[in-house]
Amino acid sequence: MLSCVLLPTDLSPFQDMVMRFVAGLTGVGLKRVICCHVVDATGLEGPVIDSKVKAAYALMERSTHALLDAGLEVEIRVATGDPETELLAVGAAELVDAIVCGSSGKNAADRLFIGSVSERLVRDGGVPCLTVRYDLLRTAEDPGDMARRFGRMMLVPTDFSGPAARALNLALSLPHPSVGAVRVFNVLPDGDGDVKVDAQLRALVEIAKARGVQAIPVIGHGAPEKAILREIQGAGITGVIVGSRGRTALQEALMGSVSMTLMRQAPCPVLIVP
Repeated sequence: MLSCVLLPTDLSPFQDMVMRFVAGLTGVGLKRVICCHVVDATGLEGPVIDSKVKAAYALMERSTHALLDAGLEVEIRVATGDPETELLAVGAAELVDAIVCGSSGKNAADRLFIGSVSERLVRDGGVPCLTVRYDLLRTAEDPGDMARRFGRMMLVPTDFSGPAARALNLALSLPHPSVGAVRVFNVLPDGDGDVKVDAQLRALVEIAKARGVQAIPVIGHGAPEKAILREIQGAGITGVIVGSRGRTALQEALMGSVSMTLMRQAPCPVLIVP
């Protein structure tokens, strides 16, 4: 269940689209949204900081109409300091169920040497992060409809690890009216078959069935990232819930990360579970 989320905002032109997306999450149980902007006060004097905080608060007040129109409880916060540190502090204090972030899909060099707040929150936040690419929001007729359709055909990749189990559990905890079906997906090397994996997938399907959710066991082949992206395209997936092992930026740049690749490339929203 995602009843309370933290929505970081940088007051960019994408802000309105992200808020319209979040307004569509009422179907998965959303009731409360904490909108938070962090002012970089480095080198600024008190009066200037105060002015920036007031201006940010006023702008956010004018931008939350989509959330309020959806019947959501909205709280506006403006903090000062390092964005990642302050946002994580708010999320921890409020015990949010997830952080919702837009993703710009920066190139590898930018991610390693500059980074993005959304990707650092996914790696370091310790709570699920629901991400959606800005280019998808920009081309969507209704960003909120992407959120409303999230559970219609979900994909839950699994390697049978702890994070993967938590991802499936979260998928099964969503309100049943919002969930159409869940494809539980494991990837094997090309040409391999594995009776044990098939049995493990079927056991997960039985768990889903016992909780009233239709689930389908699926085995893919090849490189995990490519196999998952093929499945998303081929099966008409509307939302992905994937576990993450929390690699560092350097490890991810050198070795890759399934969850981060999906965050940047998947043609649907991706919920990353630590």
